[in-house]
Amino acid sequence: MFQNQTFTSRYFNGVSAVPEEGTVLVHGQTIQFTSFDTHHKLTISQFAEFSQTHKGCKLILLPDERKESPILEIFCTKEETKLLEKIWIQNKKSQSHASALFYSIREMNPIVLGILSLLIVTIVGFFYFKGLEFVTNFIPLSMDKSLGDSVELKMEAQFQKCDTKATDRFFSEALKKIVPKDSKHKFEISVLSSTIPNAFALSNGKIYFFSGLLNDADSQEEVIGVLAHEIAHVEKRHHMRNLVKAGGTSLAISLVVGPGLGNMEFLETFTEIGSTILVLKFSRDFETEADKSSIEYLKSQNMSTDGLLRFFKRMEKLEKGESDSEDNEEVSNAKDEKSTTNQITDFLSTHPATTERMKTLESLIQKGKKGTIKKVVSDSIWKEVQTACLDFKNSDSK
Repeated sequence: MFQNQTFTSRYFNGVSAVPEEGTVLVHGQTIQFTSFDTHHKLTISQFAEFSQTHKGCKLILLPDERKESPILEIFCTKEETKLLEKIWIQNKKSQSHASALFYSIREMNPIVLGILSLLIVTIVGFFYFKGLEFVTNFIPLSMDKSLGDSVELKMEAQFQKCDTKATDRFFSEALKKIVPKDSKHKFEISVLSSTIPNAFALSNGKIYFFSGLLNDADSQEEVIGVLAHEIAHVEKRHHMRNLVKAGGTSLAISLVVGPGLGNMEFLETFTEIGSTILVLKFSRDFETEADKSSIEYLKSQNMSTDGLLRFFKRMEKLEKGESDSEDNEEVSNAKDEKSTTNQITDFLSTHPATTERMKTLESLIQKGKKGTIKKVVSDSIWKEVQTACLDFKNSDSK
């Protein structure tokens, strides 16, 4: 506590830009400023803000709506500044319980405060994003269909469909076996002409297979495994859950950072997210959930569960440039086509063939009984399925 200690000081009265030079006498909770022609007697409680400066400290009086708040600058050592701040904080803490909490936090070590703040943000963020999962339960399935329908139009304008009687028969039989009996979704499958070995689903239940996946598949099991995986994405509403999470994240950032809410930019951002999120690469958690669900669908129908794993193994080889294909020209054409449609297909890929994911699949397949049914159509129909779009390409090139 200061007892009649004097410091060099200056006082800004909030009206003139020229400060009054003088001295300050600090005694307990009282501060007396004296200049050549002015005398101010103030108490610590009158100061709203306290900050350290390179020459001492600066105290700001309670704000005045009619003029600038008066400021008192005191020139002193760092130790004296810290003692003055301590007196000021103790005074503020005695004013109310909320003030006591706020200024107790202010007194904390910056490192400890940083760790505590990070912990609080992490906990709040965890429950916030967990809460977003429940929001989807209140969104009707009609929204999934509407959003999927809008994207379906865009996709079919970009790619040529080449469905055949064989592909229709194959996927019709496969859907009968894989789709859960209590499903609320209506599924429809189309084949798109592209050498890219991939597939993706829209939120309205429309599933697209690139012909490259059918042409390169080693067996019906592979295609059935991929189909089960895409059905799981729709059944688990991953598109809508992704949209809610993305929108929730955008909203949280807007609330924290500030811009966007006042001029409706947030709604524009949300709309932009919605137009792409429907076929966006899913998160690791959603992919794992789809993998687990697909295995459950297949096992419940006594169908083979090895196909999806074999598909990923083949994709891994392709990614590493170790494809078993001997037709180098075809592989080159596939790469060229992928580069030309890169803007569309980059975000359509829902099958990152990672080692970790294949290990998860292996553990899922090993649990419980393995399915025995490996075919849904005859070998002759399957051969026609595998040549999907090839006849279309040949006739197109003539």
